[in-house]
Amino acid sequence: MPVSHNAASQSLHPLPFPPARMATLMRRALFLAESNLGATYPNPSVGSVIADPVTGEIISSAATAPGGRPHAEALALSQAGVRARGAILFTTLEPCSHFGLTPPCVRAIVEAGIAMTVYGCSDPDPRVAGQGLAFLEANGVRTVKGEFPKEAEWINLGHSLRMTEERPFVQLKLAVDADGRVPIGNGKPVWVTDEAARAQAHLLRARADAILVGRKTIEADDPELTCRLPGMEDRSPVRIVLTEQCNLLLGARIFRTGNSPVWVVCNGRSDVAGLAGIPRIRFFRVDATSGSASDLRFVLRLLSAEGISRLLVEGGPATAREFIEAGLADEVIIMQGETKMGAGATLLPFVDRGLELVSGSKPFILAAQRRAGSTNIFVFRSTAHWQA
Repeated sequence: MPVSHNAASQSLHPLPFPPARMATLMRRALFLAESNLGATYPNPSVGSVIADPVTGEIISSAATAPGGRPHAEALALSQAGVRARGAILFTTLEPCSHFGLTPPCVRAIVEAGIAMTVYGCSDPDPRVAGQGLAFLEANGVRTVKGEFPKEAEWINLGHSLRMTEERPFVQLKLAVDADGRVPIGNGKPVWVTDEAARAQAHLLRARADAILVGRKTIEADDPELTCRLPGMEDRSPVRIVLTEQCNLLLGARIFRTGNSPVWVVCNGRSDVAGLAGIPRIRFFRVDATSGSASDLRFVLRLLSAEGISRLLVEGGPATAREFIEAGLADEVIIMQGETKMGAGATLLPFVDRGLELVSGSKPFILAAQRRAGSTNIFVFRSTAHWQA
């Protein structure tokens, strides 16, 4: 494949800007892609920047539109107009080369006269998979792999896992008290983190295609599972309840509030008559949803087939442990507040295991640590997809 992103070709064909400017422009594209995560389902969120080939000035920039179309490259090209001719395109994912509901982006790139495409990572979609880069090179557009490929691959991980493993990226979030324990709900949420941390949790929801909990969480916490950040209410994800039987509380807030769909994944023999008349609800009947590794993989394949590429799991200890033990948690976010609830009002975060199941486990690495108000936030990532 005649792509010119190796070191030798770069020495023969020097880059148009100093390395620092190349890095800045790719960072901008990555920022655009990350900011739009959760809004482009069923397509990946891509960021694109078009820069002047002489000055490095940003001519235009765009992220994939809500709903997945138009693609970021097409939007950036449209904004740039005639100034795209001879310009440099920075994009976080290899441009598409197949006809779908829209024409291939690579054709638009060639027709616009782009001189060089700097890409974050290749696209594992078999309809693309290097063919986009090959088409560009064959039509006179130089292609170069950009800075921060690890970050680009991480942003696109949900899309990549859908293509290669038929499952979404799974992000697991837990809120624990100062002792590392989960509060026991009494029919409504019990907070152990502060308002700043809860805003961060809602941002996670905004950046997910879907959010999943088990039946016990519905009974214990009665959550809405919506994004309630001001101005981002329309970014609420699809809400999924995993239950063996559909003996759910009809008055639960998940069925009465919010505009995002509710999907109930239940046993094939479940009686769904009581929920069938509720608007926005959809049922997925499977043979079993007991929580074993094989069942969870089946559920994730089901969600992947529906276009879900980013799944946020906010279930209780049993659900959290099942995903981790099945090797299906790609990122675990622990939000630890300063409050001590006491053993009588809390549970261990993973049924009979504490936080060491993640923090002291070889499959995970501490990728980031920060504070939101008085809450400590720890981000653990699977070493299968992230290396320090």
